Amino acid sequence: MKYLFFLTILTGCSLWKQPPNLSQSADHQALPAWIYSPYDDCNQSLELCAVGEGGSQKEASTIARTNLASIFEVQVKSDLNIENSAQQYFPWKGEVRQEVQQSLKESVNEVMETVQIKKYFKHEKMTFALSSLDRVKVSELIFNRLKKLDEELNVLWSKKSRVTLRKIMRLYLEREKLNDRYSIVSGAGLPAKITYKDIFEWRSSRPQFEPLALKIGQAPDWMSEKIKELLTEAGFKIVKGDADKAISLNVESIREYLNVKGFEKYTFTLNLTSFDKGEKNRILTSSETVTGRTQTDALLKVKTFFNNYIENHLSDLHLD
Repeated sequence: MKYLFFLTILTGCSLWKQPPNLSQSADHQALPAWIYSPYDDCNQSLELCAVGEGGSQKEASTIARTNLASIFEVQVKSDLNIENSAQQYFPWKGEVRQEVQQSLKESVNEVMETVQIKKYFKHEKMTFALSSLDRVKVSELIFNRLKKLDEELNVLWSKKSRVTLRKIMRLYLEREKLNDRYSIVSGAGLPAKITYKDIFEWRSSRPQFEPLALKIGQAPDWMSEKIKELLTEAGFKIVKGDADKAISLNVESIREYLNVKGFEKYTFTLNLTSFDKGEKNRILTSSETVTGRTQTDALLKVKTFFNNYIENHLSDLHLD
């Protein structure tokens, strides 16, 4: 006979300090009610519960945890899709959805680490497990993450820069999906100050393709490509010659003293300057010292550092 192992909701029993005992019965009539109706042994206001079955305690526990995790997936309501009409403003929407899904997976995994097994029951060759998730504990975990996302969103939104719009959208969508999960365990969501309508209307108020001149002095190809990528997806059109808005990029390299055979030490300094109608607007500078076998090798070692810096600070050039 195939036994039902799916979940339902919550339980108000306190979580055991000792591992649950394995009960056994060869009598079908003695099967506990929670195997078919987890809520019969759970308090809906305090716990989220689910049942799993398997050939061993380990297998039953794993399935019970999986079924518990699926509660979030079947009850969430928000949609990760960005309107098709916004494609011209958000060309990176597919990549953003994938990033959000990965981040949500990590958040849910953190939540699932708090799952406890309340009970086991063995019947013939099958073992059943009743898993439990504490609503209060999970609510606190998700609430803290929501507050952190809000803080990041508020800072980025206060700048209102197109070069940070992708990150704003990613944080917003992640927050919406996480808030769905929060409402499941807490009973009510946490409203956001920023809405999708706010983001879309602000972006659509900006020029769709605004000319921008990028003047590159001495810089590695991967750095100039990173800047071009960020500017292009933000809605700027990189042009040759002059434009009302422009950015100059230059990387200085200084060889430092290092008395180690076969290695060289360099300090690389990134200089980014924005111009508005020929006048200097903002200047960004960042330096990093690194050791490598050659200058080229050393420069590759700072690729991640400088790319992250550019992504996080390009908006400080005040292009909008």
